[in-house]
Amino acid sequence: GITRKIGIGDIGMRTVLHHWLALSRLHKEKKIDLIFIPVPPNVPMVLGRLAHMRFGIPYVVDYIDPWVTEYYRSLPRKQRPPKWLMAYALSRCLEPFALRRAQHITGVSRGTTDQVVNRYGWLTETDATDIPYGAEAGDFEYLRQHPRENAIFDSKDGKLHVCYVGAYVETMEQTLRALFAAFRQGLERAPSVFERMVLHFIGTTYSTNGSDPYRVTAVARSLGVEEYVDERPLRIPYLDSLQLMMDSHALILLGSVEPHYTASKIFSCILARRPLLAIFHEESSVVSILREVSGEEAITFNSEKGPAGHCDDICRGFERIVEGSADTESSINWDALAGYSTNAMTKRLAHALDLALDSSKSALTSSPSLL
Repeated sequence: GITRKIGIGDIGMRTVLHHWLALSRLHKEKKIDLIFIPVPPNVPMVLGRLAHMRFGIPYVVDYIDPWVTEYYRSLPRKQRPPKWLMAYALSRCLEPFALRRAQHITGVSRGTTDQVVNRYGWLTETDATDIPYGAEAGDFEYLRQHPRENAIFDSKDGKLHVCYVGAYVETMEQTLRALFAAFRQGLERAPSVFERMVLHFIGTTYSTNGSDPYRVTAVARSLGVEEYVDERPLRIPYLDSLQLMMDSHALILLGSVEPHYTASKIFSCILARRPLLAIFHEESSVVSILREVSGEEAITFNSEKGPAGHCDDICRGFERIVEGSADTESSINWDALAGYSTNAMTKRLAHALDLALDSSKSALTSSPSLL
Protein backbone atom coordinates (compact mmCIF):
# COMPACT_ATOMS: atom_id res chain seq x y z
CA GLY A 1 0.00 0.00 0.00
CA ILE A 2 2.85 2.40 0.70
CA THR A 3 5.00 1.67 -2.36
CA ARG A 4 2.10 1.78 -4.80
CA LYS A 5 1.57 5.42 -3.85
CA ILE A 6 4.91 6.19 -5.50
CA GLY A 7 4.25 3.89 -8.45
CA ILE A 8 6.16 0.77 -7.32
CA GLY A 9 4.11 -2.41 -7.50
CA ASP A 10 6.83 -4.90 -8.45
CA ILE A 11 6.90 -7.64 -5.81
CA GLY A 12 10.63 -8.18 -6.29
CA MET A 13 11.43 -4.58 -5.40
CA ARG A 14 8.99 -4.60 -2.47
CA THR A 15 10.38 -7.77 -0.89
CA VAL A 16 14.12 -7.50 -1.51
CA LEU A 17 14.85 -5.93 1.89
CA HIS A 18 12.74 -8.53 3.71
CA HIS A 19 14.49 -11.32 1.84
CA TRP A 20 17.89 -9.89 2.72
CA LEU A 21 16.98 -9.75 6.40
CA ALA A 22 15.71 -13.33 6.31
CA LEU A 23 18.83 -14.48 4.46
CA SER A 24 21.10 -12.77 7.00
CA ARG A 25 19.21 -14.41 9.85
CA LEU A 26 19.46 -17.86 8.27
CA HIS A 27 23.19 -17.40 7.74
CA LYS A 28 23.63 -16.89 11.47
CA GLU A 29 21.55 -19.96 12.30
CA LYS A 30 22.94 -22.54 9.88
CA LYS A 31 25.46 -23.13 7.11
CA ILE A 32 24.13 -22.20 3.68
CA ASP A 33 25.85 -24.12 0.89
CA LEU A 34 24.31 -22.31 -2.05
CA ILE A 35 21.56 -19.82 -2.92
CA PHE A 36 19.22 -20.57 -5.84
CA ILE A 37 17.34 -17.54 -7.21
CA PRO A 38 14.57 -18.03 -9.81
CA VAL A 39 13.62 -14.90 -11.76
CA PRO A 40 11.22 -13.19 -12.31
CA PRO A 41 10.68 -11.32 -10.08
CA ASN A 42 14.03 -10.00 -11.23
CA VAL A 43 15.40 -7.56 -8.67
CA PRO A 44 15.99 -10.28 -6.02
CA MET A 45 18.82 -11.69 -8.14
CA VAL A 46 21.00 -8.98 -6.57
CA LEU A 47 20.64 -10.87 -3.27
CA GLY A 48 23.02 -13.48 -4.65
CA ARG A 49 25.76 -10.96 -5.30
CA LEU A 50 25.21 -9.26 -1.93
CA ALA A 51 25.31 -12.59 -0.07
CA HIS A 52 28.49 -13.53 -1.92
CA MET A 53 30.11 -10.23 -0.98
CA ARG A 54 28.94 -10.29 2.64
CA PHE A 55 29.00 -13.99 3.54
CA GLY A 56 30.91 -15.73 0.75
CA ILE A 57 27.92 -17.89 -0.25
CA PRO A 58 27.87 -19.10 -3.89
CA TYR A 59 24.68 -18.56 -5.89
CA VAL A 60 22.90 -19.68 -9.04
CA VAL A 61 20.40 -17.56 -11.00
CA ASP A 62 17.58 -19.38 -12.81
CA TYR A 63 15.89 -17.61 -15.73
CA ILE A 64 12.23 -18.45 -16.16
CA ASP A 65 12.04 -15.38 -18.42
CA PRO A 66 14.73 -12.90 -19.55
CA TRP A 67 15.18 -9.69 -17.59
CA VAL A 68 16.86 -7.55 -20.24
CA THR A 69 14.73 -7.44 -23.38
CA GLU A 70 14.95 -5.28 -26.48
CA TYR A 71 11.40 -6.07 -27.59
CA TYR A 72 9.77 -2.78 -26.56
CA ARG A 73 12.61 -0.74 -28.06
CA SER A 74 11.47 -1.89 -31.50
CA LEU A 75 7.92 -0.65 -30.95
CA PRO A 76 6.62 2.88 -31.59
CA ARG A 77 6.75 5.04 -28.46
CA LYS A 78 2.98 5.05 -28.01
CA GLN A 79 2.94 1.24 -27.84
CA ARG A 80 5.57 0.99 -25.10
CA PRO A 81 4.44 0.48 -21.50
CA PRO A 82 4.62 3.74 -19.51
CA LYS A 83 7.41 2.47 -17.20
CA TRP A 84 9.34 0.57 -19.86
CA LEU A 85 12.32 2.91 -20.09
CA MET A 86 12.81 2.95 -16.33
CA ALA A 87 12.48 -0.83 -16.12
CA TYR A 88 14.92 -1.29 -19.01
CA ALA A 89 17.51 1.02 -17.44
CA LEU A 90 17.15 -0.82 -14.12
CA SER A 91 17.69 -4.20 -15.80
CA ARG A 92 20.78 -3.04 -17.69
CA CYS A 93 22.23 -1.66 -14.47
CA LEU A 94 21.40 -4.42 -11.99
CA GLU A 95 21.70 -7.58 -14.09
CA PRO A 96 25.48 -7.30 -14.71
CA PHE A 97 26.01 -6.44 -11.04
CA ALA A 98 23.99 -9.47 -9.99
CA LEU A 99 25.65 -11.91 -12.38
CA ARG A 100 29.27 -10.82 -11.95
CA ARG A 101 29.96 -13.45 -9.25
CA ALA A 102 27.27 -16.01 -10.13
CA GLN A 103 28.68 -19.53 -10.08
CA HIS A 104 26.20 -20.73 -12.70
CA ILE A 105 23.02 -19.75 -14.53
CA THR A 106 20.13 -21.95 -15.59
CA GLY A 107 17.17 -21.20 -17.84
CA VAL A 108 14.07 -22.71 -19.44
CA SER A 109 15.71 -22.86 -22.87
CA ARG A 110 19.08 -22.63 -24.56
CA GLY A 111 17.97 -19.45 -26.28
CA THR A 112 17.28 -17.84 -22.90
CA THR A 113 20.69 -18.70 -21.43
CA ASP A 114 22.53 -17.88 -24.68
CA GLN A 115 21.17 -14.33 -24.55
CA VAL A 116 22.67 -13.83 -21.10
CA VAL A 117 25.99 -15.52 -21.91
CA ASN A 118 26.42 -13.47 -25.10
CA ARG A 119 25.73 -10.24 -23.22
CA TYR A 120 28.53 -10.60 -20.67
CA GLY A 121 32.12 -11.40 -21.57
CA TRP A 122 32.92 -13.17 -18.31
CA LEU A 123 30.34 -15.90 -18.98
CA THR A 124 30.87 -18.90 -21.26
CA GLU A 125 28.61 -21.71 -22.47
CA THR A 126 29.89 -23.95 -19.68
CA ASP A 127 28.53 -21.46 -17.14
CA ALA A 128 24.94 -22.09 -18.26
CA THR A 129 22.52 -25.02 -18.31
CA ASP A 130 19.17 -25.06 -20.09
CA ILE A 131 16.46 -26.92 -18.14
CA PRO A 132 13.01 -27.01 -19.78
CA TYR A 133 9.96 -27.66 -17.66
CA GLY A 134 9.74 -31.44 -17.46
CA ALA A 135 7.01 -33.78 -18.66
CA GLU A 136 5.03 -35.70 -16.06
CA ALA A 137 2.89 -38.42 -17.61
CA GLY A 138 1.71 -39.52 -14.16
CA ASP A 139 -0.45 -36.40 -13.83
CA PHE A 140 -2.47 -37.44 -16.86
CA GLU A 141 -2.76 -41.04 -15.69
CA TYR A 142 -4.12 -39.74 -12.40
CA LEU A 143 -6.75 -37.64 -14.19
CA ARG A 144 -7.81 -40.53 -16.39
CA GLN A 145 -8.54 -42.46 -13.22
CA HIS A 146 -9.96 -39.46 -11.35
CA PRO A 147 -11.55 -37.11 -13.93
CA ARG A 148 -12.42 -33.58 -12.85
CA GLU A 149 -15.42 -31.45 -13.74
CA ASN A 150 -14.99 -29.27 -16.80
CA ALA A 151 -16.77 -25.99 -16.02
CA ILE A 152 -15.73 -24.27 -19.26
CA PHE A 153 -17.51 -26.23 -21.98
CA ASP A 154 -19.49 -29.38 -22.79
CA SER A 155 -17.37 -31.49 -25.15
CA LYS A 156 -20.51 -33.33 -26.34
CA ASP A 157 -22.54 -30.29 -27.40
CA GLY A 158 -21.76 -30.67 -31.11
CA LYS A 159 -19.22 -27.86 -31.18
CA LEU A 160 -15.51 -28.26 -31.90
CA HIS A 161 -13.77 -26.94 -28.80
CA VAL A 162 -10.20 -25.81 -29.49
CA CYS A 163 -8.26 -24.60 -26.44
CA TYR A 164 -5.29 -22.45 -25.63
CA VAL A 165 -4.47 -22.79 -21.93
CA GLY A 166 -1.96 -20.35 -20.47
CA ALA A 167 -0.86 -16.74 -20.31
CA TYR A 168 -1.03 -14.37 -23.26
CA VAL A 169 1.73 -11.74 -23.41
CA GLU A 170 2.31 -8.76 -25.67
CA THR A 171 5.06 -10.47 -27.68
CA MET A 172 2.46 -13.00 -28.89
CA GLU A 173 0.20 -10.42 -30.50
CA GLN A 174 1.49 -10.90 -34.05
CA THR A 175 1.03 -14.66 -33.73
CA LEU A 176 -2.46 -14.23 -32.28
CA ARG A 177 -3.46 -11.86 -35.07
CA ALA A 178 -2.23 -14.34 -37.67
CA LEU A 179 -4.23 -17.09 -35.96
CA PHE A 180 -7.46 -15.07 -36.05
CA ALA A 181 -6.83 -13.89 -39.61
CA ALA A 182 -6.40 -17.53 -40.66
CA PHE A 183 -9.59 -18.47 -38.81
CA ARG A 184 -11.48 -15.73 -40.65
CA GLN A 185 -10.06 -17.09 -43.89
CA GLY A 186 -11.31 -20.54 -42.91
CA LEU A 187 -14.80 -19.15 -42.27
CA GLU A 188 -14.86 -17.96 -45.86
CA ARG A 189 -13.31 -21.13 -47.27
CA ALA A 190 -15.18 -23.81 -45.28
CA PRO A 191 -17.96 -22.20 -43.21
CA SER A 192 -19.60 -25.54 -42.35
CA VAL A 193 -16.43 -26.57 -40.50
CA PHE A 194 -15.19 -23.33 -39.00
CA GLU A 195 -18.57 -22.10 -37.79
CA ARG A 196 -18.72 -25.13 -35.48
CA MET A 197 -15.47 -24.13 -33.73
CA VAL A 198 -15.15 -22.32 -30.45
CA LEU A 199 -11.67 -21.03 -29.61
CA HIS A 200 -11.19 -21.04 -25.84
CA PHE A 201 -8.41 -19.01 -24.23
CA ILE A 202 -8.08 -19.94 -20.57
CA GLY A 203 -5.91 -18.23 -17.93
CA THR A 204 -4.64 -15.54 -20.27
CA THR A 205 -3.42 -13.19 -17.53
CA TYR A 206 -1.23 -13.57 -14.47
CA SER A 207 -4.00 -12.09 -12.37
CA THR A 208 -5.46 -14.29 -9.64
CA ASN A 209 -8.82 -12.49 -9.66
CA GLY A 210 -9.34 -12.12 -13.41
CA SER A 211 -9.41 -8.34 -13.16
CA ASP A 212 -7.13 -7.76 -16.15
CA PRO A 213 -8.76 -6.72 -19.44
CA TYR A 214 -9.81 -9.26 -22.05
CA ARG A 215 -6.84 -8.69 -24.34
CA VAL A 216 -7.35 -11.76 -26.53
CA THR A 217 -11.01 -10.82 -27.04
CA ALA A 218 -9.97 -7.30 -28.07
CA VAL A 219 -7.73 -8.71 -30.82
CA ALA A 220 -10.50 -11.09 -31.94
CA ARG A 221 -12.93 -8.18 -32.10
CA SER A 222 -10.56 -6.14 -34.26
CA LEU A 223 -10.40 -9.01 -36.76
CA GLY A 224 -14.13 -9.76 -36.77
CA VAL A 225 -14.08 -13.20 -35.14
CA GLU A 226 -15.11 -12.29 -31.57
CA GLU A 227 -18.26 -14.45 -31.66
CA TYR A 228 -16.11 -17.58 -32.02
CA VAL A 229 -13.74 -16.71 -29.14
CA ASP A 230 -14.31 -17.48 -25.46
CA GLU A 231 -11.68 -15.87 -23.23
CA ARG A 232 -11.40 -16.61 -19.48
CA PRO A 233 -8.56 -14.42 -18.13
CA LEU A 234 -8.68 -15.99 -14.66
CA ARG A 235 -5.93 -18.52 -13.93
CA ILE A 236 -7.18 -22.00 -13.07
CA PRO A 237 -5.64 -24.81 -10.97
CA TYR A 238 -3.04 -27.01 -12.65
CA LEU A 239 -5.05 -30.25 -12.73
CA ASP A 240 -8.12 -28.39 -13.99
CA SER A 241 -6.03 -27.07 -16.88
CA LEU A 242 -4.88 -30.58 -17.78
CA GLN A 243 -8.49 -31.81 -17.70
CA LEU A 244 -9.47 -29.03 -20.13
CA MET A 245 -6.69 -30.10 -22.49
CA MET A 246 -7.86 -33.72 -22.39
CA ASP A 247 -11.50 -32.70 -22.99
CA SER A 248 -10.66 -30.46 -25.95
CA HIS A 249 -11.06 -31.55 -29.55
CA ALA A 250 -7.74 -29.87 -30.34
CA LEU A 251 -5.16 -27.56 -28.76
CA ILE A 252 -3.39 -24.36 -29.77
CA LEU A 253 0.13 -23.28 -28.80
CA LEU A 254 1.17 -19.71 -29.59
CA GLY A 255 4.77 -18.56 -29.80
CA SER A 256 6.36 -15.16 -29.38
CA VAL A 257 8.19 -13.06 -31.93
CA GLU A 258 11.23 -13.39 -29.64
CA PRO A 259 13.29 -16.40 -30.82
CA HIS A 260 14.25 -17.55 -27.32
CA TYR A 261 10.64 -18.07 -26.23
CA THR A 262 9.70 -21.59 -25.22
CA ALA A 263 6.31 -22.83 -24.04
CA SER A 264 6.47 -24.55 -20.67
CA LYS A 265 3.21 -26.34 -21.48
CA ILE A 266 4.56 -28.08 -24.60
CA PHE A 267 4.81 -31.43 -22.83
CA SER A 268 1.33 -31.10 -21.31
CA CYS A 269 -0.05 -30.52 -24.79
CA ILE A 270 1.76 -33.60 -26.11
CA LEU A 271 0.67 -35.79 -23.19
CA ALA A 272 -2.95 -34.66 -23.54
CA ARG A 273 -2.92 -36.64 -26.82
CA ARG A 274 -4.99 -34.10 -28.72
CA PRO A 275 -4.34 -32.71 -32.22
CA LEU A 276 -2.11 -29.67 -31.86
CA LEU A 277 -1.72 -26.44 -33.83
CA ALA A 278 1.60 -24.84 -32.84
CA ILE A 279 2.87 -21.53 -34.27
CA PHE A 280 6.40 -20.54 -33.26
CA HIS A 281 9.55 -18.72 -34.27
CA GLU A 282 11.77 -21.16 -36.15
CA GLU A 283 14.52 -20.78 -33.52
CA SER A 284 12.29 -21.66 -30.57
CA SER A 285 13.16 -24.88 -28.76
CA VAL A 286 9.50 -25.87 -29.05
CA VAL A 287 10.01 -26.61 -32.76
CA SER A 288 12.73 -29.21 -32.23
CA ILE A 289 11.10 -30.69 -29.10
CA LEU A 290 7.79 -31.16 -30.88
CA ARG A 291 9.47 -32.82 -33.84
CA GLU A 292 11.60 -35.09 -31.64
CA VAL A 293 8.92 -36.17 -29.16
CA SER A 294 5.76 -36.34 -31.25
CA GLY A 295 6.88 -36.20 -34.86
CA GLU A 296 4.70 -33.10 -35.34
CA GLU A 297 5.77 -30.02 -37.24
CA ALA A 298 5.05 -26.54 -35.93
CA ILE A 299 4.15 -23.72 -38.29
CA THR A 300 7.26 -21.56 -38.12
CA PHE A 301 8.09 -17.96 -38.92
CA ASN A 302 11.17 -15.76 -38.69
CA SER A 303 12.13 -12.09 -38.61
CA GLU A 304 11.91 -11.79 -42.41
CA LYS A 305 8.55 -13.51 -42.79
CA GLY A 306 6.49 -13.05 -39.64
CA PRO A 307 3.36 -14.91 -38.52
CA ALA A 308 1.12 -12.83 -40.81
CA GLY A 309 2.87 -14.34 -43.82
CA HIS A 310 1.70 -17.84 -42.87
CA CYS A 311 -2.08 -17.40 -42.76
CA ASP A 312 -2.62 -20.05 -45.44
CA ASP A 313 -0.51 -22.53 -43.48
CA ILE A 314 -2.37 -21.75 -40.26
CA CYS A 315 -5.74 -22.14 -41.97
CA ARG A 316 -4.68 -25.56 -43.27
CA GLY A 317 -3.44 -26.30 -39.74
CA PHE A 318 -6.95 -25.63 -38.41
CA GLU A 319 -8.37 -28.04 -40.97
CA ARG A 320 -5.77 -30.67 -40.02
CA ILE A 321 -6.48 -30.57 -36.29
CA VAL A 322 -10.23 -30.77 -36.87
CA GLU A 323 -9.67 -33.93 -38.90
CA GLY A 324 -7.12 -35.23 -36.36
CA SER A 325 -7.44 -38.62 -34.70
CA ALA A 326 -9.16 -38.99 -31.33
CA ASP A 327 -6.04 -40.43 -29.68
CA THR A 328 -2.52 -39.46 -30.72
CA GLU A 329 -0.75 -41.73 -28.24
CA SER A 330 0.86 -43.74 -31.02
CA SER A 331 2.72 -40.68 -32.29
CA ILE A 332 4.53 -40.03 -28.99
CA ASN A 333 8.15 -41.11 -28.93
CA TRP A 334 8.26 -42.26 -25.32
CA ASP A 335 12.03 -42.81 -25.35
CA ALA A 336 12.58 -39.23 -26.48
CA LEU A 337 10.02 -37.95 -23.99
CA ALA A 338 11.90 -39.68 -21.16
CA GLY A 339 14.80 -37.34 -21.82
CA TYR A 340 12.52 -34.41 -20.93
CA SER A 341 10.76 -35.98 -17.95
CA THR A 342 10.55 -34.21 -14.61
CA ASN A 343 12.98 -36.82 -13.30
CA ALA A 344 15.51 -36.10 -16.08
CA MET A 345 15.18 -32.34 -15.63
CA THR A 346 15.66 -32.68 -11.86
CA LYS A 347 18.87 -34.61 -12.49
CA ARG A 348 20.03 -31.85 -14.85
CA LEU A 349 19.34 -29.22 -12.20
CA ALA A 350 21.16 -31.24 -9.53
CA HIS A 351 24.17 -31.54 -11.84
CA ALA A 352 24.15 -27.76 -12.45
CA LEU A 353 24.10 -27.10 -8.69
CA ASP A 354 26.98 -29.56 -8.21
CA LEU A 355 28.95 -27.70 -10.87
CA ALA A 356 28.27 -24.42 -9.09
CA LEU A 357 29.49 -25.78 -5.74
CA ASP A 358 32.61 -27.32 -7.29
CA SER A 359 33.36 -24.07 -9.11
CA SER A 360 32.91 -22.10 -5.89
CA LYS A 361 35.32 -24.34 -3.99
CA SER A 362 37.94 -24.04 -6.75
CA ALA A 363 37.61 -20.26 -6.87
CA LEU A 364 37.85 -19.98 -3.12
CA THR A 365 41.00 -22.12 -3.00
CA SER A 366 42.76 -20.23 -5.79
CA SER A 367 41.55 -16.69 -5.07
CA PRO A 368 40.12 -16.11 -1.58
CA SER A 369 39.99 -12.38 -2.33
CA LEU A 370 37.10 -12.97 -4.75
CA LEU A 371 34.75 -12.96 -1.75
